Amino acid sequence: MVIARTAKSRAARLMVVPAALLFVSASTAMGQYAGRPDTITTRYGNTPPELEPYSGGVANPYRRFFRDPLEYLGPGRDKPEPDVDTVWIGVLAPLERTHERYIGQSIAKACRLAVEEANVNGGFRGKPFGLVVRNDTGLWGASANEIASFSYDDKVWAIIGSVDGANTHIAIRVALKTEVPVMNVGDTDPTLVETKIPWVFRDIADDRQMCYTLAYHLYHDRGFQRVALLRANNRYGRFGVGEFRHASIRFGFPVPIEINYDMRWAELDSTFAMQIDRVKRVAPDAIVLWGDAEPAGHLVRRLCQEGIKAPIFASDRIIHPDFARIAGPAAEGVVATSTFDPTDDNPVLRAFQRDYAQRFGEEPDAYSAHAFDGTRMVIDAIRQAGLNRYRIRDALAAMRTYDGVTGRIEMDEAYADRSPVTIATFKNGRWHYGIPTLTRRF
Repeated sequence: MVIARTAKSRAARLMVVPAALLFVSASTAMGQYAGRPDTITTRYGNTPPELEPYSGGVANPYRRFFRDPLEYLGPGRDKPEPDVDTVWIGVLAPLERTHERYIGQSIAKACRLAVEEANVNGGFRGKPFGLVVRNDTGLWGASANEIASFSYDDKVWAIIGSVDGANTHIAIRVALKTEVPVMNVGDTDPTLVETKIPWVFRDIADDRQMCYTLAYHLYHDRGFQRVALLRANNRYGRFGVGEFRHASIRFGFPVPIEINYDMRWAELDSTFAMQIDRVKRVAPDAIVLWGDAEPAGHLVRRLCQEGIKAPIFASDRIIHPDFARIAGPAAEGVVATSTFDPTDDNPVLRAFQRDYAQRFGEEPDAYSAHAFDGTRMVIDAIRQAGLNRYRIRDALAAMRTYDGVTGRIEMDEAYADRSPVTIATFKNGRWHYGIPTLTRRF
């Protein structure tokens, strides 16, 4: 049994001030590079040397960021633990009135399953864990209100979520002010952890790792030279393909065209006529598609109907039943990145898949698996640290590796999972993982 309640939004108690960005002039920066030895053994985000910015002209950067673990240096660790009846954990996820609800609903279910499992195993010192579930509507700034309510009204000890890149960026800035740990399980925006907020953790690989993996496969393994980008016209699409675009330039094959589709595609043009026409004009060797499962299914079907033979490589979100159902026969041969291999022979993973299917009557997806792992990490941290948000943060920061249902989670200094991603090909009605064979995974 899991104790849960769904909360309604209240007015935010905080003024959120955008973080200022500091820029150093090119001439000053270049003057600082010379003569600095580069003794680094690992690079941020698993970035290979040949894909680092300015790698062609700057051998030894003056300084590398994200090399030291983020620290919280403030007070609070000595606050006494309160006496509570239920240990509340917040869940912020897109559940309704948003195109990302298919992800948010999976996340919420997996969080519920993890809490139910924890309560069967004794809860927290005999007291139950409970969930406070709030909807991330996708409206700009709404997540700030929810984090404030989690922190002050609900008195949660940690928060799981969310998915939308822009909203999650706002949410973690409020979490910095309210001093509550946030475990992100669904936002693959590479810039999320670059805010250097020591209260933020992420247990899912990001789009940087997926783009590097695709770039190496397309340019090195397959020998393509003209790869078109087709993406959603939102933050997920823009930031998702960013590292692929940069990698293409550094490999010497700049992307010939980047085409976006409106998020209101169903109302404006469900045939994607403009996008199809632009692809035809370019005649690319391959197409990289970054979008959600439903529009991706329609796009792939339309590309096939128009006789476009370029192979399609897509982001991890298309690994969902909606994509295959909508795309139909056109889905055959489509390749997608994946944050982990759900067919891995891992008994912990098998148990999770069985329990999730029995509990909810459907197969878990990648986001539910990461949500389950992230919730278990939070629960383990609470059990270790006690009811003190500052010590819970410290316990999460100390988890540099964690063996979960998604495999070995390997946290870097920015508290982001850098476990290598994989790839899958849709063939004969299902996804086959590890196909095609990759020479490099990031």
